[in-house]
Amino acid sequence: MADPTSSTVIVTAAAGVGLSAIAPQLDGNALFGAIIGAALIAVNQRDMKAWQRLLGLLLSIGAGYVSAAEIVTQTPITRTAPAAFIGAVLVVPVALKALEVIEKTDFASLVPGWLKRGKGE
Repeated sequence: MADPTSSTVIVTAAAGVGLSAIAPQLDGNALFGAIIGAALIAVNQRDMKAWQRLLGLLLSIGAGYVSAAEIVTQTPITRTAPAAFIGAVLVVPVALKALEVIEKTDFASLVPGWLKRGKGE
């Protein structure tokens, strides 16, 4: 039996090719790089349900496609396909890790005591 993620990747790639044919202003190279990067992330996430992996795949594709132009302008990478691949692979996991760190941080301890109102000594 085929893995549901591989079927999802094939359908998403076909949809991406179809979208690039419909909308000529769509950057096909960036879309292809984003799909490949997102597929790499989705295939390696075994502890998630199929719908969570699909949602993560779509989110990674979007993040990779959107971040491709910025990665090209800010790094020595000159093509949008590898930039979108890097964006899809890095943006979502880094954002999730940042949210985890923010969730665990006690921001009240960072505020000096003299700034806290009503608790002056």
